[in-house]
Amino acid sequence: MKKYVFFFFLLVAYSINAQSIKESLDDYINSIDKPKTVSEFETAFHLSPVNQDTTSSCWSFATLSFIETEMDRLHGKSVKLAMMFPVYYGFIEKIKLFASTKGKSRFSPGDLFTGVLDVINKYGIVPLSAYGGDARGCGTFNHSELYEELYSLTKKIKSNDPQDSDKAVDEAIAILNKHLGVPPSEFEFEGKQYTPITFRDEVVNLPLNDYVMVTSFSYAPFYKKIKLNVPDNWRDNSNYLNLPLNEFLICLSSAIDNGFTAAIDADISEPAYNLNKKYLVIPPFDIEYKSINQVSRQFRFDNGSTTDDHLMHIIGHKKIAGNDWFLLKDSWRNAYETDLPNGYIFMNADYFNLKVLAIILHNDALKEIEEKIKI
Repeated sequence: MKKYVFFFFLLVAYSINAQSIKESLDDYINSIDKPKTVSEFETAFHLSPVNQDTTSSCWSFATLSFIETEMDRLHGKSVKLAMMFPVYYGFIEKIKLFASTKGKSRFSPGDLFTGVLDVINKYGIVPLSAYGGDARGCGTFNHSELYEELYSLTKKIKSNDPQDSDKAVDEAIAILNKHLGVPPSEFEFEGKQYTPITFRDEVVNLPLNDYVMVTSFSYAPFYKKIKLNVPDNWRDNSNYLNLPLNEFLICLSSAIDNGFTAAIDADISEPAYNLNKKYLVIPPFDIEYKSINQVSRQFRFDNGSTTDDHLMHIIGHKKIAGNDWFLLKDSWRNAYETDLPNGYIFMNADYFNLKVLAIILHNDALKEIEEKIKI
């Protein structure tokens, strides 16, 4: 009985603390100059936000949103792409590696920008109209059972059952087909037949090698390509351009101002995302803005309070009272629980500097600002 009383008071204390933090956070947000509506921003072309529902597939939603915008920027025409296509083939690639290493590689539903680009490079891509990725047919995504069955398979692989890697992949394919459906090998789009590869080459038609990932951490040399040391970098990608923090922010804001967009990889464990849900800010009761710098950014990364939680798509930028604000297109449920149009939130420069791990953008965006940054 004493144990239950203890946990009751612990829960009450947590609730009071969360309420107190929210009140302090709201007081701070109410005191600052900030955007109030999406219409205040001059936004880049983008397709409507889509809720990722009960999935861990933000990496696919955000990166494909970025690609859809790039299609319009470069060709003047965009198509809604199938969010579950990279998820399907990403899982196959993860199971292949997990089986071949006898369980020594990382297996999880999370991924990075590269999770989408690698799949498109190898398997192609299809429009959403050709592959909804929901075998339940109910119009929403819930991957709870999918993850449970795939994790069960990984346990079997670690216990050497099945012993054959190909059989493990076959089992994974059966699970994916059950929950996501079978991706099309051929389909019709606007009166013409395509395969995922020909659709990638003829319709999406983007120079995938021209996209650059940028980060800012002092654990590695600046102005070099480095590895992003996060768990979801399961392929040990070492192609992140490492810039000093002030140039990291310039890189993003100047790119948006010059007509580009960027997808971002961010930590969303902060109270602003979970309690306010509308404004991504760093309140002064956490850390004063003057103390947000390369050192504090690295410190929070090193102690694990900054992790690669969530990917989003930045589609607008403006200065308000001298401070940078960004408009984000977001697939997570929090962005569907505010008074803004569904799927949008605001982020200021303090949050970016402290909590955004990396961005991806077209390398022409760097050429536009190479005189401002030392590359």
